[in-house]
Formats: sequence, structure tokens, C-alpha cells
Amino acid sequence: MDTSYAFTDPRAQTVWSKHLFDYCMPNIMLSPLMGQTSNDFIHVDKDLTKKSGGTIVFKARERLSGAGVGDDGDTTNNAQQIKRRNMTLTVHERATRTQSAGKLSEQITDSKFREDSKLELGDWITEIIENDLATACAGLYNENSSSGDIQTINESYPSSARIYYGGQSAAGALGNSGTDYGTDALLTAGTQTDNLCGTLLLELIKRKALAAQPRFAGGRIKDLSKATANDIRTGKGLPQVGRFFFVFLHPLQIKAIKAESGTNGWKAMVAEAQERGNINPIFSGAAFMWDGMIVWEYDRVPTRTGAGGSTLAEGFLLNAGRTANEDTCVTGRSVARGMLLGANALAFGWAQFPGWYEDYYDVNKPIVKTDMLYGVKRCIFNAHGTSTPGQDEAIYCFDTEVVTD
Repeated sequence: MDTSYAFTDPRAQTVWSKHLFDYCMPNIMLSPLMGQTSNDFIHVDKDLTKKSGGTIVFKARERLSGAGVGDDGDTTNNAQQIKRRNMTLTVHERATRTQSAGKLSEQITDSKFREDSKLELGDWITEIIENDLATACAGLYNENSSSGDIQTINESYPSSARIYYGGQSAAGALGNSGTDYGTDALLTAGTQTDNLCGTLLLELIKRKALAAQPRFAGGRIKDLSKATANDIRTGKGLPQVGRFFFVFLHPLQIKAIKAESGTNGWKAMVAEAQERGNINPIFSGAAFMWDGMIVWEYDRVPTRTGAGGSTLAEGFLLNAGRTANEDTCVTGRSVARGMLLGANALAFGWAQFPGWYEDYYDVNKPIVKTDMLYGVKRCIFNAHGTSTPGQDEAIYCFDTEVVTD
């Protein structure tokens, strides 16, 4: 008798695993910001998918800063040192599974367990990866409420010189005379209407980014108007539109901007609005562009609201045990953490793309499992020749008050 295999045989996993990966990656909203170079907002490395290892070393240049020599000058004693900074990212496992209740449950419905598992697990991967990217970008923490030892985010809170606490009024005046409040506790103890999000604040954050050391550089934006799912995944062969900064704002921060009352800001933007010449989804999906910044309304921008305690929902900065926050908002007041990104803002490393495995429990009840090995981290490079980390490379966070609906 010929040897044959049912279509549910686990050896079919290679094709399904690829389909699962192809399905989930284009659905990640931040996929257009991902690429395989330091010119991209999210620098993706896949080296560990081809070899063993648990860490990936990302490198960054340090530009030459000397003035050189002039006419008939001698460079013999004026050589400049080539310097390279580095950062280590660790990969970890993330996994889940679906399982059928049994033949009767499948018989009395029109569901197809295997096909439904592909759809649901693909959506789960999309959700998990995008949430990790957004969470790392905000300088926050792994989700361990499911009692799993989740470590895919290489945690680091925003470095001291890369976060601003404050905002502006609707009329266009910076709160606290433009002085950083320093904490969310002090921010929310101020006058709420003086500390909202606005275009004047965005300009201030951009100036701070350009004055930072190392100086923020705009990330590369590619033309995705005719891109395929494979183009988005690989980032290859796509023409560059230009370089911009990216800003993520919470819907309530966008609401505050649209309520600006001055003759500048939002009203000027609306008055001078014109058709954009590029149908790139990045541009068409943006809330607006302002002063070289593409601003996205992004519902994953985190918020916190004070409630008279120190729970994880009342502040961003957690203690060492991740059991309570150490910067609590004033009761009834809420903050949202906006983020400005430049090139090389985040690092993402793959060691294993999402897998597909099939098995049975209780002899004949099917199980489908997926797992993946990856890590995500804010780019924070060590100084040349040392293990001392510097400031965040290209993420500037800013906490503003928000007025809830």
C-alpha cells in the first residue's frame, strides 16, 4: 500500500508557517517603518535565523568631528580616530496555541479548526509584535499578567535627556514657561489647560532632538504606493521619498491640537492645506505633517490616570519589582506619552520566524501551536570602547496632559 499523509500532518508546517508570517507582517501598522539598515526607524536584523546564538550586536558610527588641516597642512599628527558604538539585544521566546474541544464541537458549527487557527494565530502575532514595538518605543515594560516569563522587550525607561514633561495652551503658550516639570506628578499638579499637546510643543521637541548628542537624523521613508507584502517585509527595491521625523500621538493629543485657537498651529495648517502629491500609505495614514514631522494618530500611545494610589495604571515609572509606580499622576488627571522618532530609533532582532506545529491531545483532539524567537529594544549604544550606555539614540518622549471624553 502506498504511503500517504493527511493534510493535517505536522510535516505541512513549513508552508503554513510562511503563510502565517506573510499574513501577519503587512498587518503590523509599524511595518513601513521597518528596514534592515540604520537609516530606517526600526532596524531589523535576521542574522540569528541562520545561525545559533541568543544575542545580536547592533553597531552605530560616531562621526568624525575634527576640523582637519588647511593649506599645505600636515595630517601626520592630525589623524582622527574612527569610533564605533555598540549595543546588545537579547532574543526571547513568545508562544501560544489553540486547541479544539473535540469532534462534536466541530461538527455542530461551520468552523474549520485548522484554517481558523491560522487566522487567529496570525492576528495574535500581529497584535503581540506591534504592542511590543509600541511599548518599547514608550520606554515601558513587558506584559507578564499571563504568568508567563515574557522578556521579548529588552526593557529601558527613557533616558533622562530624552523625555519632556509639559505641554502648551490652546492659544499657543508653553506651560510652565517652557520649563520641563520633570515628573508626571508635578505635571498633573499644574494647570491642566496649560499642559496639553499642540504644534508649538512639537516644534520644541524637534528642536531638542536636533540639539541632542548624538544629533537625531530623519528616518528614511519609502514609496509604498505599489508595494507588495513581500516588499514591505524585506524593504528591498523600494524608492526613497525622503527623510522625516515620525511622531506618534494619542487620539486625545490629536484632539487637543485640533482645538488650538491661535492664528498659527492647526488653523493655519487647515487654511494652507493642499493635496499631497504622494499616495504613499504612510502619508495618507498620517493625521498631518508639520515642520518636517509626519504625525500619526496611534491608539497604542500609552496613557495613565491618577486614582489616589500607586497602581501600574496610575503612572509610567515602575519600581524595580514592577509592582507599583514611582511617579503617580494626581487623582483624576491623565497623561499621554507622545513619541518623536528618528532613524535608528528601535532595534528588532529575529532568531526564529513564527512557527507552525500541529499535534493532538486525548488521542484525536487537534492542537495548533505557534512560537517565535525575537527581541526589541530602544537603541542605546555604549560609548566607543566601553560598556557604558549613552542616551537613547533617536526616541524623544513627551508626556502631556489629556482631557478625556
